[in-house]
This record gives sequence, structure tokens and C-alpha cells, in this order.
Amino acid sequence: MAQRAARVAERCARHPWGVLAFALVSSILSGLASAHLPFYTARQALLPKDTEVARRLDSFLTKFGAASDLIVVLEGAPRAELTSFATELAAELRAEPAIGPVTERLDPRFFLEHAYLLIPAERLDRIGSMMTAPGRPLGLDESLQKAMAWLKDGPHGIDLDTAADIAEALSALLEEWQRWLSADEVPTALDWNRVLARHGAEGMADGYFAARDGRMVFLFVRARNASQDFEVLGPFIDRVKAVAGATAAKAGAAGRTVPQVGLTGLPAIEYEEHTAVQKDITLVIGTAAALIGLLILVVVRSVRWALCIFVPMGLGALWGLALASLTVGHLTLMTASFLAILFGLGADYGIFTSSRIAEERRTGKPLVEAIAIGIGSSFRAVLTAGGAAFVIFGALGTVDFPGFAELGVVAAGGVLMILIGTWMVQPALYALLPPKLTAVPKDTTPARVSSRAPRISHYGGHRAWSRPAVVTVIVVAVAGAAGGAVRGFTIPFDYDVLALLPEDSPAAHYQRRMVAESDYQAEVVIFTAADIAEARRITEEAGRLDSIARVQSLTNLFPPDAEARLQKARDIGALAARADYAARIGAIERAGLPDPTFQRVRKLLEQGRDTIEGSQEQAFSAGHATLVERLEQLRGHIEAIRDTIDRDPGGGRERSERFLRALAEAAHTGLQVIDTWRTAEALTPDRLPPALRERFFAADGTVAVYAFPAESVYDPAHLDRLMNEVYGVSERATGFPTTHHVFSKAVVEGFIHGTLLAVIACLIWLILMLRSLTGFVLASLPLLIGGGWMLGAMSLFGLEYNYANIIALPLVIALAVDYGVWFSHRWRELTDRTPIEITLIAGKVIALAAGTELAGLGAISVADYRGVSTMGIDITIGLVCCLMATLLVAPAIAQLLDPRRQA
Repeated sequence: MAQRAARVAERCARHPWGVLAFALVSSILSGLASAHLPFYTARQALLPKDTEVARRLDSFLTKFGAASDLIVVLEGAPRAELTSFATELAAELRAEPAIGPVTERLDPRFFLEHAYLLIPAERLDRIGSMMTAPGRPLGLDESLQKAMAWLKDGPHGIDLDTAADIAEALSALLEEWQRWLSADEVPTALDWNRVLARHGAEGMADGYFAARDGRMVFLFVRARNASQDFEVLGPFIDRVKAVAGATAAKAGAAGRTVPQVGLTGLPAIEYEEHTAVQKDITLVIGTAAALIGLLILVVVRSVRWALCIFVPMGLGALWGLALASLTVGHLTLMTASFLAILFGLGADYGIFTSSRIAEERRTGKPLVEAIAIGIGSSFRAVLTAGGAAFVIFGALGTVDFPGFAELGVVAAGGVLMILIGTWMVQPALYALLPPKLTAVPKDTTPARVSSRAPRISHYGGHRAWSRPAVVTVIVVAVAGAAGGAVRGFTIPFDYDVLALLPEDSPAAHYQRRMVAESDYQAEVVIFTAADIAEARRITEEAGRLDSIARVQSLTNLFPPDAEARLQKARDIGALAARADYAARIGAIERAGLPDPTFQRVRKLLEQGRDTIEGSQEQAFSAGHATLVERLEQLRGHIEAIRDTIDRDPGGGRERSERFLRALAEAAHTGLQVIDTWRTAEALTPDRLPPALRERFFAADGTVAVYAFPAESVYDPAHLDRLMNEVYGVSERATGFPTTHHVFSKAVVEGFIHGTLLAVIACLIWLILMLRSLTGFVLASLPLLIGGGWMLGAMSLFGLEYNYANIIALPLVIALAVDYGVWFSHRWRELTDRTPIEITLIAGKVIALAAGTELAGLGAISVADYRGVSTMGIDITIGLVCCLMATLLVAPAIAQLLDPRRQA
């Protein structure tokens, strides 16, 4: 095998221009193929396609267009400015051709006009019973007198549940009155959110989606094209940013407070992920090439030698891309990021072969002969090291997780092409551009065969290690590796995808705040139902789950008794029109709140307090705890209002009159809504506002129900509980939490399977290629020991696995197997040398090879995208550990295995 390789290398060296011409043509063709190689930027490209959860998600995407919204977050301005800006921004976004549905609010008017479908049936009946025949409108004074008489006689004929409802309504009314009395500035409108919050409908007064404290307002935006590829996603988000910036500039020019605008949701996360990785790849490849080139120039001080190493490696990497177009047929973020690692790995083979050529030249052999012998003598070692990397990556190609499998196939092809480039192109380049040889000490010339063993058994002024020292080094090293491996099983896995983004990621920042401060988040569970009846069941059952914070559904607009409710609403509308309530409210509004009337109000408050105290005793005796609690709240509001008015009677009367007029205006609005009930028509999905219809109903009649998790889906325990409860409601649930639940486990299982298979395949390959127990031990133990140290160091430094760096251990095995293989090769080749002398001779080459890998991976470690940077840190730790094990432990193992070489 070595002789055949030597003959091929000799032919390449004798005909360099022909070889380089062939390489040039191959590279041009490869470049053309690579230019048309699809680059799939969507996260979906990394995930399995033939799973049930993937099929459910694809089905939903086909019917509804998108499963995840881009969420625009507004904050940093008063609530009125936030909502006003949200309305303006939504209008501007809807005018953009590439932007699809924009939902900034649910239209309260629509829901009020269909309130008869939403409120409990008994309350609808109560509204109907309250409507009276036309009569003489009562003024406020007469109404107050009747109320006082009613309180004096005591309320009768009211059941306890109805009394509790009345007490709750009065309490909300008095709480709002107290707000008008005590606010620093007189309010301009009623705050219905405070009332609706008691019924879990906060924000519905104005319809805007907001945080619980109202300080953040959310807009949900979808692209017209639902593709997750960056070619679609990038321009979509850039356009949203541009429109938001232009809207903010207009608001600022008008002298308004401009809200702070942030983007989150899965589209924003994928956008940041792609832009960060793309920037990091460009930076890392350039930085890695520069650092590796600088390292080689500093160590060997030869531009020609650097060209002999880098050109074959670069051509091989290009050929590897062309091969990828024939195998996997595309690139993903994961496979593209591997190119930086390939720079370090590919340089090793050129360093090993060129160092052997240089050794042969130093013995005085002619250039072509030295090239042939150098390539031939190093062929088995390079084939063993490169083949080990090939089978390791090939083992990764067998895992079920496509992200890892495609990485394995592309990496294996890249290694193969770089090996071919090294064996074919390097001899031709070396023949044309032979590097200048550097002088070396005579006693370290490997080709010298000497019998003066005592003199060459010294290294750095020190004799070879004693046997006790050798045994101690090996025992400590193995014990440390074993302890590290055990600690490696305790390294936690961080399932939080947001932790992979850059540290200053706005998408991650707002996503975490949405989970903590609102009932909304981007990672939503989606139920699909064949009809309204099934959707109603899902809505009711999902709403009872502890793992769900909020359920979004339109089933309450389609109750089973919708037809009966519609008839009642028409009757109520007709009764309200005949009773002429508008005239009654107008009379009260015109009268205002003069002082005599205001005094009656104050007296009514005092009389009401006394009545409440008596009612509390009755409710307590009846055991109605809810009524007792609500009466106590009512009494507290009455006392607070009385105290506020007593401190400033004049101001209290003025503010109370403004509050009365606000109530009258709200009553007019309510009557207008009830008036529409007279001509109400049956509600169907086709009559829904477009934004609601597109979000909740597909063209084939499928109904969507959205459930927002109560806790982070990136906590495995929370996610397991969520999915167990969700699948108990419907096995057809989909959305990010469902895919994340399956694929997160697939990543971990793929890592375990791939790593074990890679280690086994690597060891079997080494045994088959080395055919020597001593050579196998020298090649494999430094790798295994270094791997154990790596895991121990990761545990010691508090590092965690994540979706990006979990592949680090298999990569370290593929990268660092070269060190032990080269040491083992030189051990068997330099039979007249001691282990420490072999370390001196081989160590420079191994250290240079490791240095090229560390230079490239060191650049990865400073990437903005923390998924890439943590992978670089882990691999760097692993390479340093394997290098130390090779240079320190391998010589000790060699001395122990062959004590005759110690002197």
C-alpha cells in the first residue's frame, strides 16, 4: 500500500502541471456545483420529516399557512401611546405586499355586538327581565329616593347567588368611582380593564393584547409566504423593522412619546440565529485561515510550505462541497458551520506528509524521490488518521436525527476529498515550490540510526522517566480520565433554545419577559378540530389544565344554543327600543349632580353601608362565604369613597359629576350595541372579521384552538407535564412544544447513539489498520484519556450540553485521533529512539497540527451565537486534553510497553 502511494506521489511530482490542471478543472466544476447547492436555513431542515409530530405540523401549515407568529413588542410609553402606536403600525404593516395577517387587537365592538353569544344564559335572561315598558323617565333625584326606600325596607326576593353577582358589580362600579375621586389627574374615560380583569378578560376593554400590568403591548404578524427559509424570512423581518422605524419616526416628529419596539417569536429567533451564525461563519473561516497561516509561517517560516498545506486542503474542502451536492443535496446551518472545523482538521494531513518529505530531503535524497518516500512512508499513518475521522463521521451519518446525520455525511465526504487532495496535489505543489529546509540538531534527525543509546536517551537535560514515575503518570492519567468520564454523565443538558442566541438577543429577552409578565408566549400549543363541537370540547378541557395559562378560541361565539340566544337578543333589542332608555339616561346626564342631589348620594352611601352590615350577618348565617367576601369588599369601597369626599366635599362633587357623565356616555354606547341586536343575524365563520377567520378557521372547515403554556417549554419537567396533559385532550395537538418535545429527545438520543458508535467504529478501524497491540494502545489511549479529561474539565468549569455543543465529543474524537496515530506511527518507524526522543521528533509536528485546529476552533469560541461559541469552547478543551495526553501520557505508556527503548 505504501509503495503504491509512493509511486502515485512520484508520478504527481514528475508531472505537476498536469496534476494541477486536473485539480483546477475539478475545482471549477466543483465550484459550479457548490454554487447551486441549496442552503436550507430553516430550523425544520435539521429535524426528522417522517415522524407523526412533523406530519401533524406540516398538515397545519398547509391549512393555516403558519404555526408561529412574529410578535412585535411595544413598551416604554404610556398605555394610550402604546395602543395608538400599535394601531398605526398595524395599518402600515397591512399595506405591505409581503406581510400577511396583522393582529394588534380584537375589535371590542364586534364582541359587544355579539355579547348575547358570550354571556351566561341566565344573565341574558336577567337582562331581558330588566327591560320595562315605556314610561315616564325618572330623574336622578327620583332614582336616588327609590333606592333609599328600597334599602330602608331591605332587599327581598333576591337569591344569594344573584346577590353575590350584584355585590360584585356594585363593587367594581364603586372601585372605579374611587379611582376618579383619588387620581392625581381626573380620568377622561372609564377603565373597563379593571372590571374585565375580574372575569379573566383583561385587555378586552380596548381589545389590545398586553402584559398583565399593561406596560407591554403585542402585535402578532405573519408573512404572506409561510416558508421558514431565510430567503423569505429575512426580507419579511427586515421589512417589519423598516416599517416600525418609519412609524416611530413619524410619531417622534409629531412630538409624541415613541415606544421601544422589539421583535420576538419563533420567526425573530430564527432570524437572529441565522444572521448570527452567518456572521460567525464568515468571521471564523477568515480568522481561522489567518491564524492557521500565521501559525505555520511563524513555526516553519515558509510561505511555500504553507501553500503546500493549505492549497490541497482548500481544494479538498471545495471538492467535499461538490460531493455533498451528490449525497445530501443541500447544506444546513449545522453542516455549513462545520467548514471552519474542517480547516483545522484538513491541515493535519498536509502537515504530517510534508514533515516526512522534509525529513527525507534532509538525508540528501533528490526532491522527487524525497516526495515519493515521504508520502509513501506516511501514507498508512495518514490513512489511519483520516480513515478514523471518516468512519467517525460516517457513524454519525447513521443516527436518526437529520441534523447530526447530514453533518456526518458532509464531514466524511470533506475528509475523504481532503485526503485525496493531500496525496495528489501536495506532491505536485511541493515539486514546483519546494520549501526551504530549516536546520535541525543532528541528534534529532530521525533518519540517523545510532548505537549511542546512552547519549540519545537524554531529553532537555533529563534522563528518561523511571519506572515508578511512568506507572504513576499512567495511573493518575487513567484515574483522572475515569473520574472525568463518570462526571461526564452528570453534566446537565440545557434544553433552552433561547440560551443559544447571542447574549444581547432582543428576541430571547422579550420572549422570557412574555412568559414571566403575560399569558402569551411564542411557543403555543395548537389543537385542530374537525368541527365546532369538537373544538368546544377541546377548549373546555384545555382551559382546565394547570399547564395552560390561556386558551384562545372562538367556540364561545358558536354556543350550542346560538339560535335561542339570537331570538332572545332580538327581543331584548326590541324591548330596549320601546322603553326608550336613551331618553332616561339623557335626562340624568342633563341634570348633572347639583349639591342637593350630591348630598342624597352621600346619604345613600351611608345607608348602604348599614344595609350591607346587616346583609353580611344573614349571608354568614346562610354559610355563603362568597357573598360575605363580596359584601366586605363593597363595604370597604363605600368607606373609602366617603372618606375621600369628606376630605374635600367640593372636589368630590365635581369629580363625581364627571364620573356620572362618563357612566352616561358608556350607557349610551351600550344601548347602541343592544339596539343592533334587534336585527342580529346568525353568526357563521364567513361573517367573522378576516383576521379572526384566517387564524381560527381553515378553508376545509378545520377549527384551530391555541393554548399558551403557563410555564417555559424549555424546562423538560414542565414540557413533559404539558404534553402529557395536552395529549390527554387531543392526540392531534401540534405546534412548537409538540415538536420540541420529540426532537429534543431525538437530539440527546442521537448524541448518545452517535458517540458510542463513533468510538466503537474508531477503535475497530485503528485495530484493523495498525495490526499491533502496542500501536493500537499508543494510538487509542491518549484519545480515550483526553476524552475523559475533557468531560471532567467541562463538569469542573460548570459547562452544560446544549443542542449545538452536544456534538463536541464526537468531533473531538475525529479531530484528536490524529495525535495518537502519528505518535504510534513514529514510534514504530523510529525503532532506534527512546519514547521521549520520539516525543521530541513527533511532538513538533503534532503540536503544529493541534495548533492549526486550536487556531480555527479558538476563533469559533468567540462567536456571538452562543451555540457555536460553546461548541468551540468544548472542542478546544477536548483538543488541549488530548494533546496533553499524547505528549505526556503516550511516552510513559511507550516506556512501559517497551522498556528496552529507555536507554
